[in-house]
Amino acid sequence: MLKCLSERKKDEKRIPGLRNLLHFTRPSTLNPRPFLVTRYTLYATRSAAAAFVCLVILLAPIQSAADVYVYDAVAVSGEQVRLKAETRGAVFIKGGELVEFFVDDVSLGKNLSGGDGVAYRFYKASSPGLNTIRAVSREMTGTGFLLVLKPGSGVIAVDVEGALLLEGFMSPGRPDSRKVLESIAKRYPLIYLQSGETNLKAVRYWVQKNEYTDAPLLPWDGGALFDALVKKGLKIRALIGGAAVIESALKHRPQAFSFTPVKGAVRLKSWKELEEKLK
Repeated sequence: MLKCLSERKKDEKRIPGLRNLLHFTRPSTLNPRPFLVTRYTLYATRSAAAAFVCLVILLAPIQSAADVYVYDAVAVSGEQVRLKAETRGAVFIKGGELVEFFVDDVSLGKNLSGGDGVAYRFYKASSPGLNTIRAVSREMTGTGFLLVLKPGSGVIAVDVEGALLLEGFMSPGRPDSRKVLESIAKRYPLIYLQSGETNLKAVRYWVQKNEYTDAPLLPWDGGALFDALVKKGLKIRALIGGAAVIESALKHRPQAFSFTPVKGAVRLKSWKELEEKLK
């Protein structure tokens, strides 16, 4: 610390005005740990440092894996669905990139990404099923899912944060959840929900890393997702999740299940129990 301060004083003499550019908070009873946002110090609280390390570990594979992120979607047969891909540099969003879209390896054509890094392409959904969307830009490739359903179909919605996580994103999911969802997906259309603060890319990475069955991952958006699905002519057949997610869907009358006490939902003790109770 003394060495850092000594170097700082030398630089202040060499570079006029440097003193005014540096911000230094001295230790006090309210702030026992100094925190200096310059090249001279690296002090932070242990909790903040631990949280930062966890975030880097979780997001590093995502940032280094691809420069193109493809958003998942759900559509009904015959619908003109807007496919969406985002182009990024190593750190920041990168606009003005040519993006070619594919559905199940059939090219739909190319579009430029805008200043926000987002490129769109319309596609007329046809046969029901789970399709793979692929977007290619500058030899970088991203993939996502398009779930096409018949009008009137009922979906099973799974809140990742509220139903699969047990001890956070650094740990595997609840016991038997992967096996049960694989079985459910053979009988019913399945979608995952992102409902917390963690972004879509990190949630998708966790779902794929833990080898959950393939299905679209969609932002819950305070319940707006359920309204949008119903507007398409679909039904929320069942929902497994946390309190806020379930409460936002009650007007659509799904079978509701939760691992915590929630009004209007069946309390579950395990994922095996869900498989038995799902009608």
